[in-house]
Amino acid sequence: MISEPVSTIRQRQNQDPSVDPKQGPGQASPRENYTNSGDSSSLLARRLAYYHELDEWQQDNHYIRSGYVKGTSSYWESFKSLGYLHNETVNIYSHLLPSSISFWVILYYINFQLTIYDNYLGIWEKLNFVQFGLACTFCMFMSSVFHTLKSHSHKVSKFGNQLDYFGIVILITCSLISIILFAYYDEPLEKWIFVALTLFFGTVCTVFTLHPEFSKNHYRPFRSTMFILFGLSGALPIVYGIYKFGVETTSERAGVKWLILEGVFYISGAVLYAARFPERLTHVEEEEHSLLLNPQAGKFDIIGHSHQIFHVFVVIAAYCHWLALVQCYHYLHQHILA
Repeated sequence: MISEPVSTIRQRQNQDPSVDPKQGPGQASPRENYTNSGDSSSLLARRLAYYHELDEWQQDNHYIRSGYVKGTSSYWESFKSLGYLHNETVNIYSHLLPSSISFWVILYYINFQLTIYDNYLGIWEKLNFVQFGLACTFCMFMSSVFHTLKSHSHKVSKFGNQLDYFGIVILITCSLISIILFAYYDEPLEKWIFVALTLFFGTVCTVFTLHPEFSKNHYRPFRSTMFILFGLSGALPIVYGIYKFGVETTSERAGVKWLILEGVFYISGAVLYAARFPERLTHVEEEEHSLLLNPQAGKFDIIGHSHQIFHVFVVIAAYCHWLALVQCYHYLHQHILA
C-alpha cells in the first residue's frame, strides 16, 4: 500500500483527532482515511511508500522509513517525480542545479575573468580548468540522473548506480590531475609520474565500479573506503613537494589549504554516508503505528539524511578544489615562470 511521509501523517492526525493509531479491527487506517479523503495532497500520498512496502531491489537504507517513489517501470513516471517532494528530491536537485551551471560559470570565468599573464603558456591552461569543469558537470549530472531514475526498475537503477560511481571516479581523477599539471609544470618527470599514478588508481576504481557486485548494500563501507583512499592519493604529490620544495612553497604551489578543506568535506561526507548518520538515530520498527508513536521517526526521511549531506559536501568540496586550482595557476605565473 502506498503512503505519505511520516511527518505528513502526524500533521493530519493533529488536525483530525478522530484518527487514532490504536484503532480497533474494522476501522480505517490513517493511510486509508487520508488516501480516500478529498485532501488535495492525496495525489502526493499515493506516490510515496514506506521502506517495507518496496520491492527488495529498491531497499537500500532501512533507516529511511518513508517518502519513497515506488517502482514505476516508466521513464516518464520517474521523471515526473522531479515535480513533487520525496526522499530523493534533495539528492536530485543538490547535484542537478550545480551540474547545470558549473561548466558555464567556469567557461565564463576563464574567458572574461581569468588574468592572462605575459608568460601565458597557451590554450592548455584554460583547458585544464575546462576538464575540471566537465568532470564536475559529468559527476553531478550522472548523480542526479541516477537518483531520478532509480525508481524505474532494478535494471535501470543498477546501471544508473554504476554511472553514479563512475562519475565520482572521473571527478577525483580530473581534480587530482588538474592540480598536478599546474603545481609540477617545471618538474616534467615528477609531473607525469603523478599523472600516471592517478590514471592507474582511477582505472582500478573504474574496474571495481563497473563490477556488478560493487553496488550491493554490504559493499557500502568498501565503496566509501575506496573513494576516500583514491582521494587521499592526492597527498602523494603534496608530500613529495614538501620534501623537495618545503612546506611553505608547496602550500602555495598546490593551494594546500584549500585541498585540505576539500578533503575534510569529501571524507566527512563519505563517512556519514557509510555510517548512515544521522538517520540511524531515529530508527524504529517498520510497522506504521510504530512510526507514528515515535516522535523522532522519519525526522530525516525527506530532508537531512546522510546521502543528502554527502551531496552538499561534494559540491562544497568541488568549490574548494576550484579555489586551489586558481591559486595554482597564479603561483605558476607569478613565481615558477617569473
